[in-house]
Amino acid sequence: MRALASYAPADSFSPALAAQLFGPALRTSVSALEQFAACPFKFFVHFGLRAEERKLFEADAREQGSFQHRILAQFHEELQQEGKRWRDLTPQEARARVGRIARQVADEFHEGLFGASDENQFAARSLAGALEDFIETIIGWMQDYSFDPKSVELAFGGDDDALPAWEIDLGGGHGLAIRGKIDRVDLAGNPGRDEAFCAVIDYKSGAKKIDPLLLEHGIQIQLPAYLAALRHVADPRRLFGVGRLVPAGVFYVSLRGSYKPGADRSAVLNRAREARRVAYRHAGRLLFDALAQFDRQAPASTSGQFNYALTNEGKPNRRFADLLEADDFNALLDHVERLLSEMGRRILAGEAKVDPYRKGMEVACDFCDSRAICRIDRWTHQFRLLKRDPAATKKP
Repeated sequence: MRALASYAPADSFSPALAAQLFGPALRTSVSALEQFAACPFKFFVHFGLRAEERKLFEADAREQGSFQHRILAQFHEELQQEGKRWRDLTPQEARARVGRIARQVADEFHEGLFGASDENQFAARSLAGALEDFIETIIGWMQDYSFDPKSVELAFGGDDDALPAWEIDLGGGHGLAIRGKIDRVDLAGNPGRDEAFCAVIDYKSGAKKIDPLLLEHGIQIQLPAYLAALRHVADPRRLFGVGRLVPAGVFYVSLRGSYKPGADRSAVLNRAREARRVAYRHAGRLLFDALAQFDRQAPASTSGQFNYALTNEGKPNRRFADLLEADDFNALLDHVERLLSEMGRRILAGEAKVDPYRKGMEVACDFCDSRAICRIDRWTHQFRLLKRDPAATKKP
């Protein structure tokens, strides 16, 4: 028992073993590197030892998210086949189409998962209803939103994917080959120039915002990393129809709506439309230079799709973090690229330390399925406290 109590995995293994595990070029994803930033040992368990969760036939949160993603992907593909854009539909037409697709997908999704029980059938109806509200709200915003969804479920880095892996040179004959899948890419053309503003949309099942501290330490970098990957695409014309992509925005969007409780039933019912628009508001970062394309009501007013405000001089109000000047926006993407390179070098050096972070009362172990392997004592372990470094970025 004393031996068990003192057990702890080694902090690292040799670079030679790392080369055998990962090869000279580390092929990985941004989400995997986020796990490394949260705790290097968790990354080692999943991507070095390749341990996997037991898969169960149940409509858990992951399957529910995949179900909604499938519906929106089919919605986009149908419109492409018909030569239409999302904005060519009325909100009511889009709602009806999503409802029809949802019923079709529910019947065939994962060998009838959502028909396996009354509980799963109810979940499918609830998820479909939330998507109908979502698409109706999104299409309603299109009159003020100059961007058009160009690609959905855009995979890169795989053998049959539309785009190659994003390769980062780490020096010493080592490299990083990043793969991934982007939920949605929106473009807004720049008249008279062979380029387009580019925004990345990430669908979430619940409310999520960019946490500056988690972003600074590499724990929440997927969105800006995907946009950084797109700005390095050598030939965007083949897929996007323009010679250059200008990074302009990254956003989380809740597919189920982030609703706030009302004072009473009447208050909720009387403000249903307004509450729905707030529930699907986009949270993230957007480029000030592209504000006119994101919101045609700016600067006089705001459509409500994005969370920002302007000063009397027409500049971004610093009390709202989402709207960034070009220098700050590009510094954010540059910072993420540096983090990816740094983590790649640490992984290939053999780092596998049990070193979960702490942020206030939150610790990395709260979201970890490897606790039975590392077996640390949360009451005595010295967690890595996340601290702000003003020099990391100008304004993440």
